[in-house]
Amino acid sequence: MEIKRFRNKYNLELIPASHENIILGNLVWDPIIGKPKFEHPGMSENIYNAFLDSGIISRRNWLQGIEELHKEEIRTAHLADRVIKLETNVISTLEHPLIGELENGFEIERVSKFHFGNLQVRTMSNINRIRIDNYLEILKEDNWKAYDGKIRRVYMITELYYGSIQLILDKRLKNDLETKIKTKDLNLLQKVEFDRSIEYTFDHNQVPFAMCLEKIKSFNA
Repeated sequence: MEIKRFRNKYNLELIPASHENIILGNLVWDPIIGKPKFEHPGMSENIYNAFLDSGIISRRNWLQGIEELHKEEIRTAHLADRVIKLETNVISTLEHPLIGELENGFEIERVSKFHFGNLQVRTMSNINRIRIDNYLEILKEDNWKAYDGKIRRVYMITELYYGSIQLILDKRLKNDLETKIKTKDLNLLQKVEFDRSIEYTFDHNQVPFAMCLEKIKSFNA
C-alpha cells in the first residue's frame, strides 16, 4: 500500500522515522507535502514546550503536562482491518528501529508480505484535550505572535498506533533471516512454518508506526 493510499484509507500518517520517544502532543510539520517532519525552524518538539517557550505556563506545569501525556494508556485499536499490510517499497522507507535492524544484513525486498498486527493505540484523553485547548486560548489572547508564528500552521499528534511486525518470506530464506535474528537483540514472538513460506512475528517494543494528526488551528476539546 502506498503512503497516500494508507493516509486516505485510515486517516493516519505512517511515521517515517519512528522511535520510542515520540509521544502524544508532539508537533509535526505539514505532512501533506512530502514526509511528516518532526523538526522545523522555530517549531517546538511538543505542544507543552511551545506553551513554556511562550511564557504562559511554568516549568512545573510543563512537566506535569508532559507526564500526563506519557501516562495515557495503550488500548486495543478498533480499526476495520485486523492487520495493516504494506508494500515492500513502503516499508523500506520507514526508519522504524526494528526494520532498520533487519535491513542491516538482510535485504528487506526479499520479504513477500509485511504487515502490522495486534494493533494498539494510545489516544489523547478528553481531559488532556481540554487542558491543551484552554492553554491554546490563553496563548491566542496573551501572545498571538508566538501562536501565529510557531504553532498555528503545524499539526499535533493525538493518537499513536503500535503493532507487532509480521514478515512472511520464502522458506529458502529462513537461514539468512534467522542468522540475522541471532546477531541482533530482536524479540521474536512467534514463528509459523507453512509448506513453502514462513511467518515471523516481532514485538513492537513500544515504538509507534503510525499517528493521527490534528492541525493546531482547528484543534478543540
